[in-house]
Amino acid sequence: MKTTQSYTQSAYPSQSTQPLNLGVIMIGLSAVWSLTMLVVSVLWGSGLLLPPFGHAEPGEYNTLLDYLSIPAGAALVGSCALLSLTLAATLLTLPRLRGRAVAAAGIFAVFLTLVTTVVFTDTLVLAYLGYTLCLQFPPIPVAVLWQGFMLLGPGLWIAVWASLESRRRSSRAGADAAVVDASVADASTAGVISVDAAEGRQPVRVSAKIAVGVAVAVPVIYASTRILWALGIPFGLSPEFYSEGLQVGMWHSGLALAIAGLLGALLTLGLVQRWGERFPRWTGPLVGRRVPILLATIPAGIVTLAMFTGGMGMIHSVLLNGVSIDGNWVTIGPTLLFPLWALALGWVTYAYRARRLDARAFRRQ
Repeated sequence: MKTTQSYTQSAYPSQSTQPLNLGVIMIGLSAVWSLTMLVVSVLWGSGLLLPPFGHAEPGEYNTLLDYLSIPAGAALVGSCALLSLTLAATLLTLPRLRGRAVAAAGIFAVFLTLVTTVVFTDTLVLAYLGYTLCLQFPPIPVAVLWQGFMLLGPGLWIAVWASLESRRRSSRAGADAAVVDASVADASTAGVISVDAAEGRQPVRVSAKIAVGVAVAVPVIYASTRILWALGIPFGLSPEFYSEGLQVGMWHSGLALAIAGLLGALLTLGLVQRWGERFPRWTGPLVGRRVPILLATIPAGIVTLAMFTGGMGMIHSVLLNGVSIDGNWVTIGPTLLFPLWALALGWVTYAYRARRLDARAFRRQ
């Protein structure tokens, strides 16, 4: 038994060090982001750099940061950056704490995500992402660029948590896999072992199945209205507004976004289906190979952040900025469901990642 373990470690030396190295890289990048935001917030607060907030305009898309004074807004951004820098520096200088800091990294990632998406950003980030999907590249305002950079912080901390959690999960995989291996051996002896069990495939959580239903329903609702408009059916729109949209090509852009939403909904189904773990037949030379976990989780994570940001921005625009739903319920209404879409997609992505990591740990034993 010891010989087998020694051989495995020597044959795959990178498997024990890769999660740690990736974690250090992500922590380092988080520290760089934190230091940058801290310096910039000081420049904003001192008036040496023009801040992209502090000037709320009625009827326009504004962040909650716009309702604060410039010194107060800069202090809030700087406080979050200082917390981030402190945690990153602690994890970099005290390696022994990394294994115990998984929960702390996860809690801080959630905290920073909520503050950034609810307070620091608005729906314009999602709007300009939509322009890109439609192959339209209008000039991006400086404020939107800063919002995008602010969103980078939560993304990095989510990556820090994922890398630390993956390392801890790998260290615990031996004992858990031994129990599973024994049960599979008993099932094999009894002649009742399944293909999924033989490959180490883990069952899909019920909560993940429910979440994927929500994560598919919302984009389908959104896409349906845009497809109707592109087909010449002004569902829920006044004739005047629909005519103006035709003149500027708005409904063709909406069709591109609808197609992207439907494609995203289809890929979301893969997070609970077998073809989301192994490439299906229509992928050609990739057929039968395992889908890399990061290939599925990174795009899903980006979409989760973007949809939650855009949805929360639209919600506080309706509540605080004077954006009215009356007469615009079809155009605005579906976007108010985006935070629900993001939460559901985030959960099913987490469940997918956990299931794939458990299966990989089982196969390595």
